[in-house]
Amino acid sequence: MVWAWLGYGRLAWERGAAWMTQPYPTRLLVSLALGLLLGLAVVASTRLLVAHMHWARDLQRELGAIVGDLSPRELTWLALLSGFSEELFFRGAMQPVLGLWFTSLIFGAVHVGPKRVFLAWSLWAFVMGLLLGAIFELTGVLWGAVLAHVWINQRNMRFIQRY
Repeated sequence: MVWAWLGYGRLAWERGAAWMTQPYPTRLLVSLALGLLLGLAVVASTRLLVAHMHWARDLQRELGAIVGDLSPRELTWLALLSGFSEELFFRGAMQPVLGLWFTSLIFGAVHVGPKRVFLAWSLWAFVMGLLLGAIFELTGVLWGAVLAHVWINQRNMRFIQRY
């Protein structure tokens, strides 16, 4: 938030120059609707990928070793804190300065793990960065990206635990 404020004198959860020019309430609704649709689509596609793709099952096992012992409450807090803070930092603060593509590339790079199987996660995070960033670019409102990110993290971590 400090980076965004110092660089532009604005709040990190709003973008001054959005593609949409409608009033804020309209842009907020569009942002939330797109975030919800993206979240639902990604959660559904994750289940399909794990069911049909070997690399997705391998990644699921590796991530399961990381989140497997968390309680449902801890998992939900992790999803809330990571989704909100990552969107605030990457989309809200970095993207207006570095642009959609470079910010998404960095977002993918920080989702690297210690094994080769995590490269798929990095690529997935890069694509997700583009999609979440596009919601922010379109609407100028961060809340749809936050909603999608938190939903995806929470639902997919629960899926990973139960699979």
